[in-house]
Amino acid sequence: MEKGRVTVLETGGSIGGYRLLEPLGTGATARVYRVKKADGTAAALKYSTDTCLIWQEAETLRRINHPCFPRWFDQGKEEQGAYLVMEYIPGVSLQLLMEQYPGGMPQQMAAGIGLDVAQGLACLHGCQPPYVYRDLKAANVILTPQGRARLVDLGAAVCPEEPGAHYGPAGTYGYSAPEQFRSEARVTASCDIFGLGKLLVFLLTGQDPGKPPCDTAANYAGHAGVSSAFVRLLDSCLQQDPQLRYPDASFLLPELTRLKDGKRRLGEILHRPVGSKKAYRYIKCIRRGESKRLF
Repeated sequence: MEKGRVTVLETGGSIGGYRLLEPLGTGATARVYRVKKADGTAAALKYSTDTCLIWQEAETLRRINHPCFPRWFDQGKEEQGAYLVMEYIPGVSLQLLMEQYPGGMPQQMAAGIGLDVAQGLACLHGCQPPYVYRDLKAANVILTPQGRARLVDLGAAVCPEEPGAHYGPAGTYGYSAPEQFRSEARVTASCDIFGLGKLLVFLLTGQDPGKPPCDTAANYAGHAGVSSAFVRLLDSCLQQDPQLRYPDASFLLPELTRLKDGKRRLGEILHRPVGSKKAYRYIKCIRRGESKRLF
């Protein structure tokens, strides 16, 4: 039966030899189920009447080999639509997890989750030609029982440089870069940088970008527990001009690693405000002395 544009399959039945156990989620044009494979193990099956959408996502998963994304298992076509079978990732979505952090989670925890996501995006951006995820949001990130963040739902991912690529506006308002909603805008990896910035703001402040007023850009700078280093990273991610953002996710990896480990750059240590200026003056004298000795 159909519910709006999404075909709903009855649990307990089967499709393509896979037994439907329970629904996992519903999107605009597809529905995902937990299914049982022939060997008894669990998998995730995505079904849609939009065959082209399923084929496109299946091709993306087949090309990608990174632990941040589910593995491709199988795909097939039915009379009414098509399905994609992929790795089932147990865990909790960040959207649900954030209910436990209404005021935002600790900075190092947010940086660790952001680092896992950035590593997956860096894999997409590093493909030849590169892919753009386009729909980064808390509902599409699963935190596994091992504490690792993994990205699911690559239905909006595209390869803009591929010959003959056709795609329209896509994303989630409040998360996605503004240029994604313009029909003639060029989609680049910097779109995902904007989405990751919005996701990090959500983790740090607890203010959901996907809910009204959908503008969290001005809330993180003065939020308790967000360091100046994190503020600078977010400022670079959330620029309205795509050319002013980080070019791709690989540039975020060293920054997020430092924030996850609680490390600061030398310049931040030297200029850190303290109750007394003696510490700064002492370090400054050492540097001046070293300068004279070396030069």
